[in-house]
Amino acid sequence: MKETIQKSFSYKTIVSILFGFLGFAVNFWFTAEFAFPPFTAAVLIGLLFPMLITLTWGWKYGLLSALAGGCQSMWWIWGPSNGYAIFLVVPPFTLWVIWHGYWAGWRKKQNACPWWLSAYAVEIPFRILNTINLLTLSRWAITLNPPPWSWAAGAANTIPMPFSTFVAIKQAVVGYVILLLADVLLNLGFVRKFFGLKEEYNQANTSYIISASLLIGGFVWLIDSIISYLVFQPGNSLFDLLALNIPPHDIFMRTLFILACLIGGLLASYLLRGQHERDKALRDNEERLVQIVEGNPIPTFVIGENHTITHWNKACENLTGCSASEMVGTQKQNLPFYSEERAVLADLVMDGAAEKDISRHYTSKFNKSSLVEGAFEVVDFFPELDDKWLIFTAAPLIDHQGKVVGAIETLRDITELKKTEKELKHHTKNLEQLVTARTLELEDTNQELIDFAYTISHDLKAPLRGINQLAGWISSDYADVLDQEGQEKLGLLVSRTKHMHKLIEDILKYSRIGRTAAEKQKVDLNPLVRETIEILAVPENIQISIENELPTVVGVYAHFEQIFQNLLSNAIKFIDKPEGFVKIGCEDNENYWQFNVADNGPGIDEKYFDKIFQMFQTLAPTSEEDESTGIGLTLVKKIVEMHGGRVWLESTVGEGSTFFFTLLKQGARNERK
Repeated sequence: MKETIQKSFSYKTIVSILFGFLGFAVNFWFTAEFAFPPFTAAVLIGLLFPMLITLTWGWKYGLLSALAGGCQSMWWIWGPSNGYAIFLVVPPFTLWVIWHGYWAGWRKKQNACPWWLSAYAVEIPFRILNTINLLTLSRWAITLNPPPWSWAAGAANTIPMPFSTFVAIKQAVVGYVILLLADVLLNLGFVRKFFGLKEEYNQANTSYIISASLLIGGFVWLIDSIISYLVFQPGNSLFDLLALNIPPHDIFMRTLFILACLIGGLLASYLLRGQHERDKALRDNEERLVQIVEGNPIPTFVIGENHTITHWNKACENLTGCSASEMVGTQKQNLPFYSEERAVLADLVMDGAAEKDISRHYTSKFNKSSLVEGAFEVVDFFPELDDKWLIFTAAPLIDHQGKVVGAIETLRDITELKKTEKELKHHTKNLEQLVTARTLELEDTNQELIDFAYTISHDLKAPLRGINQLAGWISSDYADVLDQEGQEKLGLLVSRTKHMHKLIEDILKYSRIGRTAAEKQKVDLNPLVRETIEILAVPENIQISIENELPTVVGVYAHFEQIFQNLLSNAIKFIDKPEGFVKIGCEDNENYWQFNVADNGPGIDEKYFDKIFQMFQTLAPTSEEDESTGIGLTLVKKIVEMHGGRVWLESTVGEGSTFFFTLLKQGARNERK
């Protein structure tokens, strides 16, 4: 199909003006008249020229052609008889050209135009408005006649209503005749080429049909003239009856017949062109299907009417070992896949089989496609194809009427994927067995460590108790013998044994966290913290406050007790101000609770922030009164992390410290960094 040949602005302008001149000349000197006693209908064929321009190039060029003369001859033709009414009768012809030019431009912008926006349909509202004008405003203007200018001095000031009605009907008929003639001409190839329009599909046949319609009309005109000469009007010459002096009735009937022929030819050309376009679209679709199938690297075959194979691509040849020459044109699509004769998935899909019918052939190995209506996907094993696993999909092919005319099936070899899947399952099973074995070994090792810790604890505590008891006896039995220095040394001995005993207890606590099973429960932290404060020996110069309501969390009660006990005891122990305070607070974040314990103690240098959470590390100088083992914050860190949270601090030396820790809410993901 040829593309549009764009015409230049100057070309369009010159042609528009020339067509305006032609329209003026045809209307002025070649007006066709038809007698309808007592009235005569004048047909202004010259209006065809500006209409061709406006339908082709839009309303702007149509207006230029109309103003150049195509719609102006009526001023001279009807002016003397219409007087003032001429100002209401003639301008609508120019507006008519603009009206159709606007809608023609709108139709060109659309891919598809509904019938109610065709030229013949949009003519209706214009005709209604024009008829109202003729029957009201124009009749009123005539009553103002005669006008002062001499060339219309004889204009009548009354007009019969039947004549106004006749004029309205005549203009409506002429309007549709002009549109019909323009439509006919714009369907001719040489006219479309002249205007630079795209050549329609099957344009030659369209031109032949319209030309044949005109020839039929001309032939009937000739036959009618000959019959009138020989039978009805033998006194007139043949040339008079053919063209020179045709009776009005004969002119009307012959013209009507030619218009009928043109309408028939135009409709026939539209129908034929539509059929050819559909046929071409079908052939184009088939060609595209061939290109898609043959060029597809995925094995693909297509079946058509009677389940006959129409396409069998190269990839399908390579997969099945069957060539296209063997398969195309046959119904042997089952041959490469099955040893017995049976339907393949494409056959079932083409027949519109229900899921229960497909399940009889493929049991539970099929899935219905969520993307294509009526399509199915199957995974199956094929011993006939050298033990291959295939995943294949079949979808129906539907024509423009919604009828299933075939099916397409694609196949993909997933044998290697299945092997890999099998190996992965085997390795997964071995890994699970290995993990189970290692877990049992770890559980045994953990139990041994627990037993060892308790054994060591017992073996260490017994001598410590003996030393403590012996020191008490010496202090009691030899009080009169020991001087002050001896008593102090015995006291130091007792203090060291107690410190050693507490250190052993703390180590046991640390080792038990996460190793021993403990029941988790909902714990309200408000009473837990208050009870912890009561247990601690809080000096009178230190105030402990809970800043806001604490939440209920899920976990081990003793663990939360250890967290607050260690943080609060550390804060109390190291406050060096005359008036000390410890503040406990909590913030509700999206997935976790954030707690803080702040004090106004001596503060901690930033370089020790990590060190204080390590085992046996303490920043305070060792003294006989100091019972710190350096494990408290290590316990806090381990418990918090076990509950999916984290612990950190902020501190300023000389002003105090704030310890922060988080606990996940129930059901939240572990976000600990």
